[in-house]
Amino acid sequence: MTSNQEVKPVLKWAGGKRKLVPEIKQYYKSLKPKKYIEPFFGGGAVYLDILKTLGTKYKETAIINDVNQDLIELYRNIKISPKELIYHCKKLEKDYKKKGYYFIRDKFNGVNKDGNKEKKYQGIERSAALILINRTCFNGLYRVNRSGLFNVPKGDYKNPTIIDDKNLYKLSSLLPKYENIRCQEFDEIKNINKGDLVYFDPPYHPLNQTSSFTSYSGAFGKVEQTRLRNYFNVLNEKGVYVILSNSSSPFIKELYKEFTIKKIYAKRSINSKADKRSGVHEFIILGDHILNKK
Repeated sequence: MTSNQEVKPVLKWAGGKRKLVPEIKQYYKSLKPKKYIEPFFGGGAVYLDILKTLGTKYKETAIINDVNQDLIELYRNIKISPKELIYHCKKLEKDYKKKGYYFIRDKFNGVNKDGNKEKKYQGIERSAALILINRTCFNGLYRVNRSGLFNVPKGDYKNPTIIDDKNLYKLSSLLPKYENIRCQEFDEIKNINKGDLVYFDPPYHPLNQTSSFTSYSGAFGKVEQTRLRNYFNVLNEKGVYVILSNSSSPFIKELYKEFTIKKIYAKRSINSKADKRSGVHEFIILGDHILNKK
């Protein structure tokens, strides 16, 4: 079994939890859940720490999920075809060096800057293109416009690392079974039972009207946040260990007022200027069974 001690997320994911894992870990490190489920997968930092902290045996039953089809197809390709994915990453890296970031982005979108149709990347080549644009776009953002086109501008990188072969192979060995890498709505995942551990990391509710950016995979507004809270409650009542991260907005505080809310400090890196980047408080919300209240 490949050790996951040094495995890093393949993608730079805005809002990723790699730096916050120590804060979140304290609430699951002593648990012995039946299985682990992550309905908003993103970069996978918490999943990797679950395997490191609780044991790699959990990959056999874990379920990882996201509504972003491209993201899930990437993880499926990492699982079953890492060698081929690495080949396409290196091939596209040559195109990137010759033709630039926007050439890759246009072919990922299937539309060029003039609005004309381009031949769109498909299959595993599309997964490789996602890795490349993620590693070279501004701060690893994933943002699409109303037409569903990826519109994040080029990042300021002189010699970006596109793919780490060894890390990708390690991640491939640690991902769940192919059939447990899913693309569903967060509340459509079947077989979540008493004693399972679920970690939710949804799109954060904005702290103010100007702090959010356009869609990651469709809108996730107050209606969706409320739907998530209701589902969180259903799982909690079922005896599931539930943990959720979100912004420290008054709306989220009110929404989860019946649960234990922990405020933590997180450093953000979205601003293009390093000296303008600052920290912000976030919430970790805990179901009753995490604290043995029931």
